[in-house]
Formats: sequence, structure tokens, C-alpha cells
Amino acid sequence: MTRVCYDREALRLTMEGHAGAGAFGADPVCAALSMLMMTLERRMEDRAEEALPVISRGPGRFEIRCDPEDGAEELCRESYDTVAAGLALLAENRPEFVSFRLTEEEEP
Repeated sequence: MTRVCYDREALRLTMEGHAGAGAFGADPVCAALSMLMMTLERRMEDRAEEALPVISRGPGRFEIRCDPEDGAEELCRESYDTVAAGLALLAENRPEFVSFRLTEEEEP
């Protein structure tokens, strides 16, 4: 099971775990999840001067958070919201492999 959490207020998107929808390295759900996260990663890296991203990833985990400069928050939030919509759609269609949680507050 892959657990996705989007903290919209803090501009933080985390993903943990393996979907388990197929063999390791050939899991279509993991591939879709990873591609969505890598899309956001690229978008934030392309705008690193304004978005100030912090990206962390490894086997079974991925985190992207930003502390945008004044004027760049809307651009970041729009990108996060778009990717989060795709992640939520995956969770809706494949709930046995993906869970999605949206929060408006930063976790402790």
C-alpha cells in the first residue's frame, strides 16, 4: 500500500510505501505514482529560485516541500494541486493499492 499525504497549507506532498499491484519494477500503479511525483519534482526544480523546493526520495518514499518566495506561492500551489488531483484519482480508482489524505495543517 502506498500512502500519500498532501498538506496543502504547508505545500508538502509525501508518498510512502509500495503499491504492490505488480512485480517489483513492473508495478503499473507504482509507475503512475512515481511519474506524478517526478512531474512535480521537475516543475519545482525548474522554478527553484522562486519555489525553494526541498526534495527527498529513496526506496518506497518521496517528499517534496516548498517555501516559496512572495509572489510564487500561487504557482506552487497550482502545481501541487494538479499533481495531488492525479494522486487522489489513483487512490479513488485503486484503493487497495493507494490511500490519499488531504490536510490543511502541517503535521507535527
